Amino acid sequence: MKIALSTAFVFALAGCANLVPTPSTPSILVDLDPASAERTVIVESIAANSAGLLHVADRVSGNVMRIDPKNPRPVVVGSLGARSVNGQTTKPNPSGMAFNAQGDLLIVASAFGEVVRLRAAELDPTRPGVAQTFATGAPGANGIDFDRQGRLFISGGASGNIFRVGPNGGAVETVATIERFTRTLPDGRTQQSIVANGLAFDTAGVLHVADTARGAVWRIAIDGEGRAQRPVLWVQNPALHGADGLAFDSRGQLWVAVNELNALVRISPAGELTEVARNGAAGPLEFPAALTFVGDTGYIANFDTPRRVNLDPGSTTTAREGIGASIARVTR
Repeated sequence: MKIALSTAFVFALAGCANLVPTPSTPSILVDLDPASAERTVIVESIAANSAGLLHVADRVSGNVMRIDPKNPRPVVVGSLGARSVNGQTTKPNPSGMAFNAQGDLLIVASAFGEVVRLRAAELDPTRPGVAQTFATGAPGANGIDFDRQGRLFISGGASGNIFRVGPNGGAVETVATIERFTRTLPDGRTQQSIVANGLAFDTAGVLHVADTARGAVWRIAIDGEGRAQRPVLWVQNPALHGADGLAFDSRGQLWVAVNELNALVRISPAGELTEVARNGAAGPLEFPAALTFVGDTGYIANFDTPRRVNLDPGSTTTAREGIGASIARVTR
């Protein structure tokens, strides 16, 4: 059974100097399965098109859903199909998402090590399109973002690889690598090894990479030809343990969805951290995995994995206290 959202937020994080609390409070825009708190819908990423319409991809059904923030009722506009892999039917496990300048939606099919594409005309609620392969050869593919020349950059998860492919897709090329690292969570058992997760370019064309394992953000300078310099560690802090999706707001501040802490953290251009919000398992942040901005409003995809802070009190396996897969919002 679903329960009411908690309105108690924790805005302090012990042992994290230079972390400034702020009173911004997220709220739920839409519950993606009002009938259940189980993981009957699983969304790991979110993207907004040029009209400010939100899009998410459900790992369970394979459906791509569009949500108008002014009338937040999910509408199916596309789908990702399963495939036979080694004789078994395998779902694509959609993760990172981004729109290109033409309005096409690119989605990571992490189970296939690919990026697939739904063209703008195929994002149609009357006749939903089926995503087709755009980029191949990216094992561990997770987050994506476009540079100003329309090249797509793809993070490689635990491998630390950053891949690149041109505007027309095809086989990817590895252009940078973040050194591997594994962190053990406080339960003493769970291992976190993803060092290249969410991606975001700033207005200067510098690529930012979320390092989930270290609790860090790296910067990678990219030249006009798409070549990458060596990754540079920019910010590392326990407040970023579980750093996942990244998004810049209109003031050039980098926002981080910190999944295992059920938190949002903002980083100034000078590298100063501000904890925007943090809560327990009851939400409204439930393992926040990605975010995107439409104007001054940020929209957050709740992945709702039962881990660390996002566990029911007294449980080591469940996260039913909140509402499950949903989209939260916060005003910058």
